[in-house]
Amino acid sequence: MDAEHILLIEDDQFKQEPIEAAIRKQHPLATLHVARSVQQAVKLLRARFYVFVVLDIALPSHESRAGGAQPISQPSGGIEILLELSYDMREDSVIIVTQYPEIEYNGKFHALPRARQALMAAIDVKIIDVIQFSAQDNTWRRKFGEALACER
Repeated sequence: MDAEHILLIEDDQFKQEPIEAAIRKQHPLATLHVARSVQQAVKLLRARFYVFVVLDIALPSHESRAGGAQPISQPSGGIEILLELSYDMREDSVIIVTQYPEIEYNGKFHALPRARQALMAAIDVKIIDVIQFSAQDNTWRRKFGEALACER
């Protein structure tokens, strides 16, 4: 059987490190791929199926380039990834991890406890959970571990 592949889409190194550690703790044999922009994530998604896509919502559209302007995270960058997954009829399991207390989609703000249902009703994707990341509170780690243990 092929090794599990997990895609982490996160542009913030500060958040990436603890999320990556949590993934490696629960899935030590998985191959972890990391994307830092929408453009890079789409390229990686076109290459293979992932058992989990761990997704930040605020992402830049592209990578920074030498001599170019620094890309800015867009509040809807993660939504673009969800739409891409839906468009391609993908069945990758998505876990959203964000620092924000709500997610904006289609001009409406959805509080995180209701964001999963609202996004899945509007976009045909398999979202396992929507988790609020906090460097000061480790509650997210428990929820994230539970999401990573879900049947795919």
